[in-house]
Amino acid sequence: MILSVVLALAGSLFYGVSDFFGGVSTRRLRVVPATTIIHVFATLALLIALPFVVVRWESGAITWGAVAGVSAIVGLLTFYAALADGPMSLVAPLIAVVGAVVPVAFAVISGERLPVQAWIAIALALISALLVSVTRTDAAVRVRPRTVVVGLVSGISLGTALIALDQAPESAGLATAVVEILVGLGAMLILLALTRLSAPLRRFFAQFDHQPEGGPVVSVARARLLAAAGGVLVGASNAFILFALQAGSLAVVSVLVSLYPLATIVLARFTLNERVSRIQLLGMGLALVASVMLALS
Repeated sequence: MILSVVLALAGSLFYGVSDFFGGVSTRRLRVVPATTIIHVFATLALLIALPFVVVRWESGAITWGAVAGVSAIVGLLTFYAALADGPMSLVAPLIAVVGAVVPVAFAVISGERLPVQAWIAIALALISALLVSVTRTDAAVRVRPRTVVVGLVSGISLGTALIALDQAPESAGLATAVVEILVGLGAMLILLALTRLSAPLRRFFAQFDHQPEGGPVVSVARARLLAAAGGVLVGASNAFILFALQAGSLAVVSVLVSLYPLATIVLARFTLNERVSRIQLLGMGLALVASVMLALS
């Protein structure tokens, strides 16, 4: 269990940092080009790692990797759509928690057995993911039903991607993660080409480019560099998450991965001087407690 917890936390950390880099880069680049750059460098990172890890191109790895890739892309694009359509402080926690609850529910239904202490820790981790993702918002702001539906689709899709990775054969090693990111890259390249050729589609995706007021706006070159760095981290994160799933529990890994906003918030606090609320600090404390409990269970 300890190895799985460490790998899952590493995957969560890397994904959180990449999310920060991607967020800063999209202040200058549009979402589709930035996401494409991220997938290009995530693919390169995984391909470079292939000679150093176990890789077997089994049919199960290809099938489940493709399912994970499609689910992850749908989850990512609907994530941007939900954030563009409603208040981030209300939408982000919904997506984070649903993305963790779906694999946990699947693990329970499929008969996964864990000690009582582990299930308590999972519950604490889910609560912490909700608290960490909450940011300040105008009390009068409401979420439209359409936004809730899109957010649910995003969370379910991201959770399904984790389930698919867990279903792949352990003997395949890193192959499943490579297939997942290659499918995602293919989807983004197609979207990039279509947005260049179709003005209506370009206008449709332009609504996802909305960014909150304030914050840094870097040069185009630096934005591309940040997106590239974020891509390398996404590749590493995918590898850590896959290995964590192979070494341990789907329920445990899914809730620990959902803590990725921790890294984003800490970076924003120290590099952008963004304030951390008491609710978020409480969530961080609960996340630490939950991680220790899972490692010891």
